[in-house]
Amino acid sequence: MSRNREPAEIIRLREAEKAFNAAQNAYNQRVRQGEKQLKQAQRAHEKAVESAKAELEGEKASFAAPVDSFDGAVLYKTHLDFSGASLKLDPALGCEIEMKGGLYTPPSGEGEAKDTRTLDLHFYSPSGQIDLSVPYSEEKEAHAFANAVGAAAKDCLRAKEEYEKNVALLSKGVDEAIANTHAIDMAQSSLAQDRASTQSVEAAKAYLEQVRQETPKEMLKSYKRGKAQKKLAAWSALIILCVIAIALLITWASGGFR
Repeated sequence: MSRNREPAEIIRLREAEKAFNAAQNAYNQRVRQGEKQLKQAQRAHEKAVESAKAELEGEKASFAAPVDSFDGAVLYKTHLDFSGASLKLDPALGCEIEMKGGLYTPPSGEGEAKDTRTLDLHFYSPSGQIDLSVPYSEEKEAHAFANAVGAAAKDCLRAKEEYEKNVALLSKGVDEAIANTHAIDMAQSSLAQDRASTQSVEAAKAYLEQVRQETPKEMLKSYKRGKAQKKLAAWSALIILCVIAIALLITWASGGFR
């Protein structure tokens, strides 16, 4: 029997199934879209939190990084380290550079010149003292480092205050980023509404059930058998195509197409 000669009951049943499938597909699409938007909102929130945390950690790392170094001594914004000792910087920090030894030049032909000069750097503050000794040849570098330590000591209170202020602001930014779930809340609310909006699906399903009940039983059985046969034929055709494809691949792999 051709489609045009189908009984009116079967045409009605087919249209009811089509309407139900369309309603179900539209519902599923809305839910999937809502789930996608929720995931996007969640990812955006995670990135915002990660960015805020990275900025905070960057500020901490920058403040903790060395400012300068010289012959094993390492200068930081709040302290000076050398050979296991640490001296807290203070605006009252002082530095003395003392030269020791001397330069001996013997009379001509009576030996080699000897340079025993060294520079002793003494850094001291109310919290303690650090001393280091370097060759006199590094005099320029020693004075530059001493000046850097002195400048850092004078600036340490301001630097620490600015750092604590920045950390407080960036920590607040992290808390605000974590708490800012507005986009997620909106996406969750929209998704909940989409999932709850099943009226069109339920109406289409109810109408389909009604049409099935009103369709003569024998006619309904015949219709179901026809659908099952079409489905079986489609699966059979697919299996045959797969078998052919596998056979062709095996033949090609074994060199059968030379």
